[in-house]
Amino acid sequence: MGKSVKIGAFVLCCLLLPIISNAQYKDFGIMGSFALTKEIDKKWGAKLEQELRSNYNSRLYDRSKTSLGVDYSIIEKVLKVGADYDFIHQRQKEYFEFKNRASVSLTGSGTYNSFNFDLRTKIQSTWRNENRGDYKYNPKVEWRNMLECSYSIFGSPVKPYISSEVFCPINSAHGFYMNGLRATLGAKYRTSYRLTLDLYLRFNQDIQQESPQSILFAGVGLRYRL
Repeated sequence: MGKSVKIGAFVLCCLLLPIISNAQYKDFGIMGSFALTKEIDKKWGAKLEQELRSNYNSRLYDRSKTSLGVDYSIIEKVLKVGADYDFIHQRQKEYFEFKNRASVSLTGSGTYNSFNFDLRTKIQSTWRNENRGDYKYNPKVEWRNMLECSYSIFGSPVKPYISSEVFCPINSAHGFYMNGLRATLGAKYRTSYRLTLDLYLRFNQDIQQESPQSILFAGVGLRYRL
């Protein structure tokens, strides 16, 4: 298969993503993030990231998230395990709330020709402020699974990608089920060895909830390798 055919097939999948996801969004927001990463040695890596996002057609502040993470390569470029801690400040309907989140993940990676695939499974626990509400399940525990496909264009610093992620609460009042879907379409541009720019569209859709929400985010991320 020629390179142009591969690129065309990938772009076609990207164009079909909103249709497959039934992306009739009710809200629009903007996201921005900056991350510092460090390869401690051949096995260990660390990350510090700050993210901000808006909603209500990008008119209101929605959330700030500060993340600190580490990862360990079990099999180089094939399998790694990670752990993250997030400090979250989020606007609710009538107040602002601080939340803490801890997660562990396992990521498997593989390649086929110029395509790169990543499959990540993650368990996360989110602790909410009991002074702001009576939460029957605190922390809230979720299981997340994401599949990402990217394409390496020979001789180009641009890498387009597409991903899909599902969210499943574990300890909810309704038991175990899928309650959220996230689809992302983007491209990463490596401006130098240390700096990478990420531009993307992200669609979030609630599933099997009383008042399902759907929102489309336009995002930009910067990642700097120390």
